[in-house]
Amino acid sequence: MELTTKAVALRATDYKENDKYVLLYSLEYGKISVLARGIRKGSAKLRFAVDQFCFGQYELVQTGDRFTLKTCEQLESFYSLREDILAYYAACVIAESIINYTEEGQSEPPVFVETLRALQSLSCGTDPLRVTLRFMLKFFELNGIKLDLNKCIVCGNSGKRYFLSLQKGGLVCDNCRETDDKTVTARTLALCKMVDGIDYERLVNINTSTDVLKESLTLCYRYISNSYFPLKCLLELIKLA
Repeated sequence: MELTTKAVALRATDYKENDKYVLLYSLEYGKISVLARGIRKGSAKLRFAVDQFCFGQYELVQTGDRFTLKTCEQLESFYSLREDILAYYAACVIAESIINYTEEGQSEPPVFVETLRALQSLSCGTDPLRVTLRFMLKFFELNGIKLDLNKCIVCGNSGKRYFLSLQKGGLVCDNCRETDDKTVTARTLALCKMVDGIDYERLVNINTSTDVLKESLTLCYRYISNSYFPLKCLLELIKLA
């Protein structure tokens, strides 16, 4: 059976002498692994289709639960992401989030749209740290682990100070905190509230510093590391910034 889908290439791995497996994140089919035959040959016309972050209209052949690449029309290459190390690592955070925290073969249109919008924003030159923070906060929400920035997850009350409780899985107030809970600064909380849900186009209007962005991303890193697995690329992005 042949099928067509819009998809973003997340990563590719060598297979046999001339082939590759490319992991696509598609609008209609979610995350799928696709065999690209002969793609490593110098004469291969579809080599672009397995490039990381290639966004295209992919034509695939499905046999059972296996997919093979037939052809691809490139819609956007996102090649510029490779020319800036921070933008590249921000894009890798997005890809790693999809790879690690979405189910194989499960269509999730809101997550797909969010992924594409974040990559487009990075490609347009928007600050990588802001884009990453915006993406992560929305990704939490879409995956059912939204970080509540307005009240304590234990008592439900609003407080003057908050702490990140990895044991309880969210922000807690002074009354509900444990001794090993991490302090969340007021400036970090304020920035997260401003960024949460804002249009990517408006990120440039937010007045903040690199230090506060790094603090906010560290909060996201600790939160998702406790909920799932650590995002290695997110940690590297924080170190590089």
